[in-house]
Formats: sequence, structure tokens, C-alpha cells
Amino acid sequence: MQALVLRRGTHGRRQSGKTRQRLRYAAMTTTPTVGAPLLYRFPTGVSVDAAGVGSLQWPPGTGPFNAALQAQPNPMVASIQWHAGVLTAAECETVVALGRQLPSMAGRAELDPENYRVSQIAWIPPEPANHWLYHKLGVLFLQAAGQFGYEMEGFVDALQFTEYGPSQHFDWHMDIGRDQTSLRKLSLTIQLSDPQDYDGGMLDFVGLGSREESRQRGSATLFPSYMAHRVTPVTRGVRRSLVAWGSGRPFR
Repeated sequence: MQALVLRRGTHGRRQSGKTRQRLRYAAMTTTPTVGAPLLYRFPTGVSVDAAGVGSLQWPPGTGPFNAALQAQPNPMVASIQWHAGVLTAAECETVVALGRQLPSMAGRAELDPENYRVSQIAWIPPEPANHWLYHKLGVLFLQAAGQFGYEMEGFVDALQFTEYGPSQHFDWHMDIGRDQTSLRKLSLTIQLSDPQDYDGGMLDFVGLGSREESRQRGSATLFPSYMAHRVTPVTRGVRRSLVAWGSGRPFR
């Protein structure tokens, strides 16, 4: 059996035989199933007879009223996670050097692209030299999927290296959208810059504000891709970050 062993401060290496430790994460750590009163049950279909008269349908033994919904609440749907030290300082430097040597482009937004989003981005492909980074983030998303209760398959988009210089920013937006972006479920931002190297550039969430810990170098912020957020204007220096999205079948 081939296994990938991940150690802090390394890019991982393959070895034969059993791994010393296997990472296993249970499905969502959970609150118990509860019964909520269902004020009205939606019909499962509509039938029309020969006279053109329609009637609503419900499964046998059920009806529209006096029902209950048995479900397991998910307290994580409006939550944000912060993790310190996901990448070491040396790993941050490696990612920055990689991102700066890749072809860059202006970050794009559908709304007023010239003013709504002002930044430079580069896409980090899953080439062999970058596999260690994909594996490292893959483990983080594995853990987060269980905690958030989301079914995710992997990365549809390449990892994104982003730079915000003076006056650059990204106004309020969600990471989920149309077409391929509709598959995004969980967003990740890893801080690559030393917090002393820039001012401004806060990762801010609607109703929740920002958290100073998210500025720590190598720290990760995880949040549902439908949560509105922004990066405030940088007033000094350059803010560099690594962005990724965990994707799967659309929410249903």
C-alpha cells in the first residue's frame, strides 16, 4: 500500500507499509436529530384529470398539515473557522515565490470590475512540484468537511495566489455563483504575508466583522462559500494570500 506521510515543515513523502497514523474524521460532529413542527408540507406532485381539474398529491398516510420534520440541525452553516499555523513561515515563502513567478492577471468581478475588485492573481496548477501544497490543503478540507457537514469532492479550481497592493481591495461578494462556481461549498484563505508588512487588507464578514488572528502568517480562515465577505483596501505594503475552494455537487 502506498501512503502519503505529512509532517509539519515538510512537503510530504511516500513510503510503503502502514502509516504511523491515519487521519480519520467522522461525519459532522453533531447535534441530535430533532422534530420540528412542519406547519405545511409541500405537495409531491400535481395531477390533472380528464376534465382539466388539478389536485395536489402527498405520499400515502401524509397530508399538508399537522406534520413534523425530523432533521439534524447544522450549527456550522453560518460559522467561520480560524486555524493558526497551517503553513510554516518557510512554506509561506515558498508559496509566495511560486505565485510571483507564475503569469499574473487582474482579479475579475462581474460587478463594476474596474472598481469592485482590484488585485493581482495567479493560478497554482497541480503540477508535481506543487502536489505537497494540494495534499496539505486536502487534509484541511477533509477535516472541515466533517465539521461543517458538507459533501465535497475536491478542488475544481486551481489554487489562487492573490496580491493586494496599496488601495487595492475586493468589495462585498460571495464565492459561490453561476456555472462552475455553483459547485463551491467551502472557501479557504491562508495568510502569506507577515502582518507587519502591510496595513488594512482585513478579511471582513457581514454581521461578523473581522478577526485579528486571521492576519497571522500561515493562518487559515474557512467559511461557507455563500457567506458575504470582503477584503478592505490595503493602505500600506502588500497583502498576499492563498485562496482555495472545496467543491462538490451543488447544495440541495
